[in-house]
Amino acid sequence: MHAVTFTCARKAMSLPIRHLSHNLTKGRQVARFSQCTARLRNDVQPQHDKVEKQGRDVPPKQEEQTENGGQSQSRGRKLPAFVLFAVGAPLGWYLNDLRGAQHNSRVSRPGEFVKYTLVGKDNVSSTCAIFKLKPAGNVVVDLDDPSLERAITSIEFKQPQLQIARSYTCLPQEQGQDMDELRFLIRKEQKGEVSSFLHRLPLNAEIEIRGLKSEYVLPEDVASAIFLVGGTGIAPALQAADKLDGQANMHIMWASRRREDCIGGYNDSLPTKRAWGWWQGSTEAERNMAKFPIAEQGGLVSLLESLKRRSGDDEEKHPKLIVDYYVDEEGTAVKAEEVKNALHALSGSPTTGESSGRKILFVSGPPGFITYWAGSKQWAGGREVPGPLRGVLSTIDLRGWEVVKL
Repeated sequence: MHAVTFTCARKAMSLPIRHLSHNLTKGRQVARFSQCTARLRNDVQPQHDKVEKQGRDVPPKQEEQTENGGQSQSRGRKLPAFVLFAVGAPLGWYLNDLRGAQHNSRVSRPGEFVKYTLVGKDNVSSTCAIFKLKPAGNVVVDLDDPSLERAITSIEFKQPQLQIARSYTCLPQEQGQDMDELRFLIRKEQKGEVSSFLHRLPLNAEIEIRGLKSEYVLPEDVASAIFLVGGTGIAPALQAADKLDGQANMHIMWASRRREDCIGGYNDSLPTKRAWGWWQGSTEAERNMAKFPIAEQGGLVSLLESLKRRSGDDEEKHPKLIVDYYVDEEGTAVKAEEVKNALHALSGSPTTGESSGRKILFVSGPPGFITYWAGSKQWAGGREVPGPLRGVLSTIDLRGWEVVKL
């Protein structure tokens, strides 16, 4: 191979430069002697350059270094692009696959249980906590169903050992919460199979859920709403306040057994006089109130205060959302007279300026609370129905008001 190269070079040296250039441009000769031409560029060209550059008094060694440096510099310019491609291409493919996996999640089918991970459990009281769940896989609950935009919704939780399920109302999202995170207010009931199972679970445990299920769709033309709430029945009221978002005047009357459920909550209406609660409990109000500093505010009360600020201007004479707290251990309870006053205040009186639109009185809470105020729910055709209006509300003039049991 070396001999061939030398012969080619010597023949090239004997030719005039212009003749060599003319021959190199011929397509067939270039194709036939491509290897020879490549060697010629390395062997002959430096000698020719040496003769010309000596005439210009340029040291050939220095020029060779300059030329080699140029080649090295050229290679240096090409190296980063190659490295970026070699490293960036696999990284890009990986990130694309990762992004694709995130966007390839599908919504659950009707009736399908899907796995979520318990990522947080914030205690509200000694018996109640806010559970935080995130998807455990690529199957998720459909939170963007347009038909549920104005619905009070719930999710069913499965107890796998007993193969039973119980519904819990979703809490509204708070600021900074991940869009795929679900939150629920769950009290540990003494004889509650599902609630006891959930409260025993550690963080990062998997839970099977299905939904969303509509409990009630808020009418487009609702103008006024009153929520009679007992205990964890505050969850539907919170969701309704979030969805109405100041559209309607709303009054929440929240009855709790203990102050620890609503720490830091104070009435927007006149103080309630001491009375027996619907649980028929006795109280030591002063002693219990002293346990909790005024500055302290529980998670649910904080959420209510946030919804109040969103509902309207703080300077309004009549805010869109007002909240009153009634604590059984403090000797306060919702009375029929107070419900009448709330109905009158939101019935289109000259004070509020509201004279049109639907008016709804919601009753939300444990079965005993609902039965006391509006009569028990009933089963018909394999599903739960509201049943006839009874209880305390049946003795009050509800002209123009609808009653909804949640």
